[in-house]
Amino acid sequence: MRCFFLVALFPLLANSQDAAATIKTAEYALGMIRGPQRIDAINTVEYWGTGTVAYHASISYAVPAMRVDITRAGQRQIQVVSGEYAWNESVPGAGFIAGSVATPAPDTLKDRLLELWTTPFGALKMAERAAANARVTHDGGVTVITFPVMGITVKATLNARNQLSRVETPLTEISYSDYKDLGEITSDVLFPTHIVKKQHGDTVLDLTITKVDANNPYVVFPVPEAVERNH
Repeated sequence: MRCFFLVALFPLLANSQDAAATIKTAEYALGMIRGPQRIDAINTVEYWGTGTVAYHASISYAVPAMRVDITRAGQRQIQVVSGEYAWNESVPGAGFIAGSVATPAPDTLKDRLLELWTTPFGALKMAERAAANARVTHDGGVTVITFPVMGITVKATLNARNQLSRVETPLTEISYSDYKDLGEITSDVLFPTHIVKKQHGDTVLDLTITKVDANNPYVVFPVPEAVERNH
């Protein structure tokens, strides 16, 4: 019985080890692994883009938190998530600026956190944290990492350069391509310059990324009192 158990367990252990190695290779490919300790050094990031909207995202993977500032057809929307809170802002930092408005949006919490964890850096971080629950398959030269995020199964596909090319959830598909170092200070951290997001097969976002700050920029997401009070 013990031999049977070990034989049955071996493929699971082998796949877990394969997944860990594949994730680490992808992190190296994006330049996430830094310093003499060779650890993931990407804690915060900001990026800007144009296309179907004017887009500015600020992210802290440690909190976790994300602010997305979108202007579409002259209408500005600022969507924020920080830890267990989600809200909308009239201006960045609303609730701490005179005349500004911060509106609680608790129903969007899970969706906004999922948006954060399906960014290129975020997906690899969550795949690594999934540990033994991450799986990798190699089919027809395509490598796919599957892992759970908040009870949802996420599939991350790598291209021939081990860069994240697609992230899929049950409702969305996000394509990432044309990776470059777009930082004002060259750091060899690569980020996609083209992002396309689809929901139920329809394109909802098509961005050309014009600027990236992956050198751990200072980003803050203070939770307004009105949001805490009405959460």
